[in-house]
Amino acid sequence: MNDYNKYAFRIRSAMQKTQREIAAKMLTQYKTKLTRVQFYLLQLIADEEPCKVTDIAKRFGANPSTVSTVVTRLVHEKLITREYGNNDRRNVFVSITPLGKEVLEEDLRNYSQVLEHYLSRLEPDELEAFILTFEKLASVK
Repeated sequence: MNDYNKYAFRIRSAMQKTQREIAAKMLTQYKTKLTRVQFYLLQLIADEEPCKVTDIAKRFGANPSTVSTVVTRLVHEKLITREYGNNDRRNVFVSITPLGKEVLEEDLRNYSQVLEHYLSRLEPDELEAFILTFEKLASVK
């Protein structure tokens, strides 16, 4: 295993552990209404609405039928609306509802508080280096 593989393994392990702990805190501390997948999907819809389910699936690297299952759940909970294209019913567009915006904003506030808990463990110079490194990784195509 080369050095990059070792780093990749360590990063993946740390990220998975942190994500699990954040998800658990969100559930126990805030009684979050959204799963992690629903949260990310709702955030994407809010940022790019209206958007096609097929485009969402591409962004997530998922099968459209898998995304449709999550979409159906969010529609059922009245967090998003679903509309079919006029010329082609295979084109399905989704938009966030006012209730969906409220739930998303609440979860974003709670998520930020949980992240602050973790980030507060870093010294200011460590935090700046961490953010710069993370932003650099996020810009890789």
